Amino acid sequence: MTFDLALFGSKLKRYREQFESSLDEISLLTGISTPALISLENGERRPTGDEVLILADYYKCDYQFFISNEQLAPFEQTETLFRRYGNEFLKEDRWAVQEFLFLCECEEFLLNLIPKKDYKPFSFVKIGTYFKGHAEQAAVRLRQYLGYSFYQVGSDVYDDFRRLGFHIFRRELGNSNISGLYIRHPVAGKCVLVNYSEDVYRQRFTAAHEAAHAILDEEEDVVVSLLSDKNNLVEVRANTFASRYLMPPEFLTNIPDANNWNPNKAIEWASRLKVSTEALVYALSKNLSTRGRYSQLVIRGK
Repeated sequence: MTFDLALFGSKLKRYREQFESSLDEISLLTGISTPALISLENGERRPTGDEVLILADYYKCDYQFFISNEQLAPFEQTETLFRRYGNEFLKEDRWAVQEFLFLCECEEFLLNLIPKKDYKPFSFVKIGTYFKGHAEQAAVRLRQYLGYSFYQVGSDVYDDFRRLGFHIFRRELGNSNISGLYIRHPVAGKCVLVNYSEDVYRQRFTAAHEAAHAILDEEEDVVVSLLSDKNNLVEVRANTFASRYLMPPEFLTNIPDANNWNPNKAIEWASRLKVSTEALVYALSKNLSTRGRYSQLVIRGK
């Protein structure tokens, strides 16, 4: 296989532009001179082995991506991501996403060497165009698939979705409007990032929300969940899935005196379910027979 200098240079330049880095900045952090970086980006000379490894380490990617003539890498996904949602991602957030994807790829490599014994791939076929219906059905079927009874609530949502083969990592993002994202990695498969800047209960809900995208929007290369995008049907569907998965109606209706709530009771059961009181009140208003009486429960705490 002939080493393609032009393709190598193109990869370097496109990565640099994705992460809004200057040549001088890269030179300072890698020890490779600015003129040397320019010549590499222009495809004017072959890189040394050290340069390939240093640049792969800097860009947090597999060095084989740089020396192969293939485009296979999360590169296309991140390029799509930053082109579509560029204003939402601070420079440090772009690096957090890149590190997240590299961790997903490394984890996939390790799992192929040491397979998980309880690995259980799951698929769901959407029928019709009723988005909330998709979410409700998928949540019920997945809970059954993982062996939960109607009245049982799992304690480790991250383990649940990792058992499906999803890669889930938590990273802090500077933009609090981004709760999480789903990316279909060309090597690692379904990858979920949860914004670590949220409280731990919100993170659990976000993990379930992004898992919904991995199940119900698996054909998409990237899905970014923005807190300000509440009316988007895709986001409504993911929220519905997360609510039904974490707080199944059968469980809620079996809480003692299920139709008689006050703020203290809401806080207590939100803590037991490891969700915010806001999420619990929403689930109660949608799932229990008596509606319209829960709005005052969120006055104290979330």
